[in-house]
Formats: sequence, C-alpha cells, structure tokens
Amino acid sequence: MTKLLVLSDSHGGRDAIERILKAESKNIDALIFLGDGLRDLELALTKHPRLRAYSVAGNCDYGALEPTDGLAAFDGVVIFYTHGHMYGVKYDLDTLADAAAARGADVALFGHTHVPHAEDRGSVFLFNPGSCGRCYTGPDTYGILTLENGKVTAHEHKEVPKK
Repeated sequence: MTKLLVLSDSHGGRDAIERILKAESKNIDALIFLGDGLRDLELALTKHPRLRAYSVAGNCDYGALEPTDGLAAFDGVVIFYTHGHMYGVKYDLDTLADAAAARGADVALFGHTHVPHAEDRGSVFLFNPGSCGRCYTGPDTYGILTLENGKVTAHEHKEVPKK
C-alpha cells in the first residue's frame, strides 16, 4: 500500500505546506506538488529531507527549472501529474484525460483551478487536491491518494490544518 500526499497552488503559503507536512509526513510515502509555489515547497521540505517529493512548475512559477509534466509509478499505478494550465483544465478535462491515457497513465493529478475534484473519465482517474494556500474559491485543501495492487483504493480531500 502506498499513500501519496498531493499538494498544489500554495501561492506563497509556505506555512500551510509546513502545517500539512507536520500533520501528514509520518503517514505518507511520497509527496507530489502540482505547481504554483515551488519555492514554498523547497523551503518547507528543508525540515523533511528524507521525504520523496515530485514536483512540476505551474503558470506562476516564473523561471522554474522543473518540467510542466511528470510521470511516475507507485504500487503498480502509473500517475501523470501536471499543473494543468497547459491542458485547459479551467474549461474542460477531456484534453487532460486524453493526455494521461496517451502516456499509459491510470491517474492524472492536476491543480490550477483551486477546486478539489475527483472523477473517473474513461480509463483515467482525475484528481485535483484544490489549493493548499491562499485559496480564493473556498477553504485551503490538499489531497491524499491511497494506492494498492495497481488501483486507487481511496482518495480524500482535507482542509489545511489551522495554526
């Protein structure tokens, strides 16, 4: 069994990432950050040097060297992860689902919209954790995915812990 912490869109809210890591770091196997706050992630991870972390650049990560897409496998599940702005996720999720399927992915993780989301679309499970910092559409949120034997066995959206 593998537990993934999925974060996106901290927008300068490093303290939010630190509170999430304080609450979750002992219970997760890896973290996937979906952009718009790479510097926040970098600084927060200094307190968790052994945590496996994967990240991509978002549309607000100016000058970042990280790619805009990533592909990784955990517990037999292939995950395509991206910020989402390059796939028009604010307007439609078909392009994202098609891009993930073309890469052989079972799951597509995305951010950018700041809205938590989970759905099956064709053969791909789409998951957006929402915005973990300075969200303007609702509460600050993050996601947890549980993977086992080649499947997503659980997913949840959680509110970022208060100070």
